[in-house]
Amino acid sequence: MHFSTAVSVLALAGSSLAANHTIRVGGQSASDLVFIPNNVTAAEGDIVIFKFWPKNHSIAQAAFAKPCEPLANGFWSGYVPTTDTTKAADMSYSFEVKNASQPIWFYCTQAQHCQDGMVGGINVATNGTGNTITKFIDAAKDASANVEPTATVGSGLSMTMANGTEMPSGSATGNAASPLEMSNLAMSGAFGMLAYLFM
Repeated sequence: MHFSTAVSVLALAGSSLAANHTIRVGGQSASDLVFIPNNVTAAEGDIVIFKFWPKNHSIAQAAFAKPCEPLANGFWSGYVPTTDTTKAADMSYSFEVKNASQPIWFYCTQAQHCQDGMVGGINVATNGTGNTITKFIDAAKDASANVEPTATVGSGLSMTMANGTEMPSGSATGNAASPLEMSNLAMSGAFGMLAYLFM
C-alpha cells in the first residue's frame, strides 16, 4: 500500500516537472520563413508546442540526411493557414519528447520553404562536427524537392484549438483519426492551399 502511494507521488512529481517549449512557425511577416527558435532542448516528457503564424505553414518530421523529405512514420501537421499578423492561428500542434537523446528534425512542406531555410530541430547540436542545425539548414538549401508527406494529417501530434480544446490526432503508428478530425483537418489543408495561392 505504501509502496504504490510512493510510486504515485513520484509519478505525479515527475509529470509536474515536464516543461513546455513553444516554437513559432513563421516569422514577424508572411515572408519570414523561419521557426523561432529553430532548435529547442527538451527533456523526456517535455512538450514542444508549434504555434502557426502567417501565412500558411506546416511541420513535418525529417531525417538529417533528407531535410526536405518526410521521415517514415514521422509527424505531420498538414497546412495551417492564418492571415492575422497579430496572433497565432487558432490551431496549434504539440509533440511529446519520448527520447531526449535522439535528435528530431523537422521542416515546412509549403512551396520551397524548406530550401529557403524553414527547418528546425529538437535536441540538436548547435555546433561541432556532427549533425548540427547549421548543417541541416545548409543541406536543406541543396534539396532538389520539398516533399509533402502522404501520412494522415495530424499524425504523431496532438492538436489544440485556441479555446483550449484538445483533439487527439492521427497516430504515426497507424491509428486512424476520427472522421470528424479527418474532415476538419482535410478542410483546413484544402483551405490552406487555396489561401496560400490567393494571398
